[in-house]
Amino acid sequence: MSKPTVIAENTIDDFSIGQAFSFTVSLTTADVERFAQLSGDINPLHMDDDFARQRGFRGRVVHGLLLAGYLSKMVGVYFPGKHAVLHSVNINFLSPVYINDTINIECTVHQISVSTETLILKVVMKSMDGNTVVMRGKVQVGFTKLMGADD
Repeated sequence: MSKPTVIAENTIDDFSIGQAFSFTVSLTTADVERFAQLSGDINPLHMDDDFARQRGFRGRVVHGLLLAGYLSKMVGVYFPGKHAVLHSVNINFLSPVYINDTINIECTVHQISVSTETLILKVVMKSMDGNTVVMRGKVQVGFTKLMGADD
């Protein structure tokens, strides 16, 4: 995987209620297999097309936590970026995602606390095939500071 060339450097002061950011990801067989290797989750629902089809799915189902991992990318790279740290994630999986699906991940600023330097972001993931909502939730994000830096 290549390192992103640009990481956003936003601070709490750069955000306003309703501000949004999104990006799109296409899920591949290699993504699912790498995640299975890293996590150890080799459940046949994720690894075997026939097994998944026999259970009413159209094919292998992408791991939910692989999808949730894109929230880390959102927060750590794009929105807010370099100075952000995830505090909590609360998500609901609403519809399966399959290999070769393309999803759009969108975060919208829902709450801002300048005194605690935290944001609450609403998250919606949609499949680009039919615009189906596949995940919905909220993420709490804080901001890091350089140790020893004066305010």
